[in-house]
Amino acid sequence: METEGLDTIPRLVAHNRLKRGRRTAMSMKCFGVWQRYTWEDCYRNVKYFSLGMTSLGLEPGDVACIIGDNEPPWFWGEFGVQAAGGIGTGIFVDSIPSEVKYIAADSAAKYAIVNDQEQTDKFLEIKAELPDLRKVIYWDPKGLRSYNDPLLISFAEVMALGKEYEKTHPGLFEENLARGKGDDCAFIYYTSGTTGLPKGAILTHRAIINTARGFVSRYPLTENDDLISNFPAAWVGDSFFATIPHLLTGARLNFPEEPETVAEDTREVGPNFVIYGPRQWESLVSDIQVKIMDAHPLKRLAYRLFLPVGHRVADLSFRNETPNFFWKALHGIAYLALFRPLKDRLGLSKVRFAVTGSSVLSLDTFRLIHAVGIELRQNYGSTEAGFISSHGKGEIHFESVGRPALGAEVRVADNGEMLVRSDCMFSGYYHDPKKTAVTLRDGWCHTGDAVNIDDEGHLIFLDRLEHLGELSTGTRYAPQYIEGRLRFSPYIKDAMVIGGRDKSFVSAIININFEMVGKWAERRRIPYTTFVDLSQKKEVAGLIVKDLARVNSYLPEPSRVRKFVLMHKEFDADEAELTRTKKLRREFMEKRYGDLIEAIYGNGREVGVKAPVTYRDGRKGEVTTNIKIRDLDERMA
Repeated sequence: METEGLDTIPRLVAHNRLKRGRRTAMSMKCFGVWQRYTWEDCYRNVKYFSLGMTSLGLEPGDVACIIGDNEPPWFWGEFGVQAAGGIGTGIFVDSIPSEVKYIAADSAAKYAIVNDQEQTDKFLEIKAELPDLRKVIYWDPKGLRSYNDPLLISFAEVMALGKEYEKTHPGLFEENLARGKGDDCAFIYYTSGTTGLPKGAILTHRAIINTARGFVSRYPLTENDDLISNFPAAWVGDSFFATIPHLLTGARLNFPEEPETVAEDTREVGPNFVIYGPRQWESLVSDIQVKIMDAHPLKRLAYRLFLPVGHRVADLSFRNETPNFFWKALHGIAYLALFRPLKDRLGLSKVRFAVTGSSVLSLDTFRLIHAVGIELRQNYGSTEAGFISSHGKGEIHFESVGRPALGAEVRVADNGEMLVRSDCMFSGYYHDPKKTAVTLRDGWCHTGDAVNIDDEGHLIFLDRLEHLGELSTGTRYAPQYIEGRLRFSPYIKDAMVIGGRDKSFVSAIININFEMVGKWAERRRIPYTTFVDLSQKKEVAGLIVKDLARVNSYLPEPSRVRKFVLMHKEFDADEAELTRTKKLRREFMEKRYGDLIEAIYGNGREVGVKAPVTYRDGRKGEVTTNIKIRDLDERMA
């Protein structure tokens, strides 16, 4: 690889400037127009922002937290801080002020780099509780021109300071680049915190770059490829699988205008590589199903006729078998009539590599994406252990997350926990030596994940070790496996599977997909007023029972879901029910809904709850409602 030996992130930026100065590095859609930035542009922005930060007093080891939408200044700010010897840490854009305060305080951040007025206001609200905070730097000045707080300064002003600072400190930026070391701390990634408060995982430049190198060795990208920046920039997966591969290969990084325009903007770009989380792939499949349900009868007929053809050819490919002439011809017709237009609608017509990561993807979603003609591969990694495994070309197993990545040594402990050893591992948890000692032992990273390794060396992910359930009967069950299959339904947005050693059967708490179930109800002239009302309709319960029966058919009888409830509200990250990467916080949820869970395992038929409600005219209120407890062993009344 041409970047071999470059062991810090800012040096990768400088390398690309020398090698590809006038080529497009980044593109950002603004007001419907793609604004392009060359590698020279990026380098200058990083350089002068870095010098500006130094002029403001940033010293090696100082932390700057960054919050905002995925836009070029997010990364220029990160790279600029790192070039000056500082450390970055990211905060998810939808974090509430208390979450922002926790990360800013825990990391002892002296600087905050923010997107806009909304994020600026969060820091102004909590500034009295952040005594270390020196400056808040914003890159979008809209709505902020009348603010006169001395804490605030614009990104453009910092760059102007950098240009002035260079006049009295010529060559300082280049000296800082040369001074940086691969073993310097580059970023503190706050883990999702499914079982408690987020922990700050320290990653060096070398660990981040080596992780991305292992990824690129499995997915060889070039400077002619286009990537989409759609993972939250605060999440480690963005660095591992998008931003740093972009720096290593020179591939163009494209930023959609808004989260709501990702699908449309992706179609315009036509990326050669996409990596989505399971929720995004599941949402994509759900959108396909919605469009088909609302389509002309002939299109619905084509979908029903040709999708099984796609499944058949994909299944042959998984078994390394070649379809005969009949199936090749039929698949050619199916491709022209259905799959090619569908891939184009999804913005995936040029994709060479499609990857899923973050958590388990349901088998049904995985098969459907392959049936459409997209070679989707499972990808597996963690903040602490780096890039662990991925499918290689021609060796895709539905049930596995692929073989170990280049340089990753994997073994399974006696209790089923996966242990990893590589040069991609984190250095420890920030200011938390006790938790570091639990995770890093004898040179191995204890991941907390339960896995098997099959005869071909593929890793089979089961669940988090602490979540792998056992009933009072001794029956084992995997909550994530069941939840993933439930989310394949277009009518189910989310689910949490319940069990445990003090329980004799498995149950489920389910969120309906309000939009999809609402359309379904309207077509059948089933009246409803609110989410709460719709969720408790007996017709809706009957609809969900069909999906539960489908999922149960895949499971051994003792581990099947026997009872369920349809929640009166969606799971919400703002209420700490989900992490900012949309993972369930199980311990919190089980405590919060303890009365509900107790009723499910008792003889109750319903349980009373208070529910916030938003009416169609925008009014908000609170209602007291009863959630019905449903038993799959009984006929729906």
